[in-house]
Amino acid sequence: MRKSWRNRNVDLELLAKCIGDFFKEKDFEAVKGKIANGYQILADDSPHFKLDGYVNVTIEGRPSNFVISLDLCGGKESGFKVSSWLMTMFGGGYFFLRKLKSQEDWVKFEKEFWRYVENSLPSLVNSAKSSPCGFEQ
Repeated sequence: MRKSWRNRNVDLELLAKCIGDFFKEKDFEAVKGKIANGYQILADDSPHFKLDGYVNVTIEGRPSNFVISLDLCGGKESGFKVSSWLMTMFGGGYFFLRKLKSQEDWVKFEKEFWRYVENSLPSLVNSAKSSPCGFEQ
């Protein structure tokens, strides 16, 4: 999912740190890095959210016009499809339930993440420093 903001003048590095704090609060193992047009955060292994994969957050753009993308990546899919009857016969129900739990936790995580971002942005408005010539950074 992607959301964009305009006319906020937000320091994107500060925003990335703030999102990193959210992952710390939820006990994720997270890594933040600078990319060509912003920042990327990869997070995994939270005891609060049993996700089938890792979370990828990218913050791209300029302080006045930026986009935050949130994705669940690298799901542990099996390489082959088996009929549901056969899966039930041989314990596949466990994998089905695990996948279902992962989807439920992802929906819950998304809601909490976007709520956190929306609640954090007002304190970050006008946090980006302007250059001496008046141009955007």
